[in-house]
Amino acid sequence: MDRFKAPAVISQRKRQKELHSPKLSCSYEIKFSNFVIFIMQRKMGKTRRMFLMELGRRKGFRVESELSDSVTHIVAENNSYLEVLDWLKGQAVGDSSRFELLDISWFTACMEAGRPVDLELKYHLMEQRQSPPLNVPELEMPAFTATKVSQYSCQRKTTLNNYNKKFTDAFEVMAENYEFKESEIFCLEFLRAASLLKSLPFPVTRMKDIQGLPCMGDQVRDIIEEIIEEGESSRVREVLNDERYKAFKQFTSVFGVGVKTSEKWYRMGLRTVEEVKADKTLKLSKMQKAGFLYYEDLVSCVSKAEADAVSLIVKNAVCTFLPDALVTITGGFRRGKKIGHDIDFLITSPGPGEDDELLHKVIDLWKRQQFGRDLRRYASHERKMVLDNHALYDRRKRIFLKAGSEEEIFAHLGLDYVEPWERNA
Repeated sequence: MDRFKAPAVISQRKRQKELHSPKLSCSYEIKFSNFVIFIMQRKMGKTRRMFLMELGRRKGFRVESELSDSVTHIVAENNSYLEVLDWLKGQAVGDSSRFELLDISWFTACMEAGRPVDLELKYHLMEQRQSPPLNVPELEMPAFTATKVSQYSCQRKTTLNNYNKKFTDAFEVMAENYEFKESEIFCLEFLRAASLLKSLPFPVTRMKDIQGLPCMGDQVRDIIEEIIEEGESSRVREVLNDERYKAFKQFTSVFGVGVKTSEKWYRMGLRTVEEVKADKTLKLSKMQKAGFLYYEDLVSCVSKAEADAVSLIVKNAVCTFLPDALVTITGGFRRGKKIGHDIDFLITSPGPGEDDELLHKVIDLWKRQQFGRDLRRYASHERKMVLDNHALYDRRKRIFLKAGSEEEIFAHLGLDYVEPWERNA
């Protein structure tokens, strides 16, 4: 039982420390002295609170770092009216009715306007007074029942509308850290918990919300409880600041580099991708060389518009050999994502056996076109010429160069002629 009481004791100590901490010095001009604002740290986190306090002071508001009798407006984020009242009871402030209890949306609206905005009803934290319909048993009211949630993702409906991103982001960091440590059991524990919370049709705001849910082990519950109470997880923060985690995060972002290689490089004293690239003693595999060569392209995100454009290129190439083939985007973009890290395609042909050599043909076609792109780049960068499908133009002499064959184009560019079968770039 002591293990379950400890978080409450720690949280109370943190609250007392916050209540009695010294005031921060204010070097900004106070324009709106009638408004004395206190921003609650509960469920927000220390870093975000400090940022908002500094922002408010820059805008001319009086923002107090501790709760006192001079405070007129209390701002909270992801806290209900009753939760704020309960918090105030623990601060020994006496009558809490003298405070305006407001949602963070009021504060952000003030920051956008650069002045205090009207205290509209939508900004107030208020007690919910709606009563359940008569003669309806309480257990029949919730539309969501934890016992009906399956532990298998294939039996759950999960949209892109993730109400619990602050938890799932934390779980994915923990899962990745355990993956780097090759601890599959704990890695899967956090991945499954993240997957389940993504499927919930509501945000988790209290521990009671996850009661009865599968995949909620002790480690998972501890992190959820800390995030609910403090706005962030100290364990996740510790991982994000860990030197080994940061190094593995960089190394594994390179195509062809896994945990084993990352461990080897880390033991060699390497910590960043730049240090690996600078180490000429390393023997890289073919995939790793390609990973470093195209690193920036591979780690950059792909938008839905870019995926559609690439889809058109793929369709045109495929239809060159199979006019009736179907090219369909699959993966994340098919699931409705707007941003991804790669583009997946499903290519189907109308008849049996017609696609045996299709991929080889398409890749060979693209290899020849890659080659052509570099030829044009060489002409522009090295020879100050413009090469396109129609002509070769010398920008220095301001003349079009006559060329009746590929050999003559290569000659104008000062290049040895490369035969078509030697252009598999």
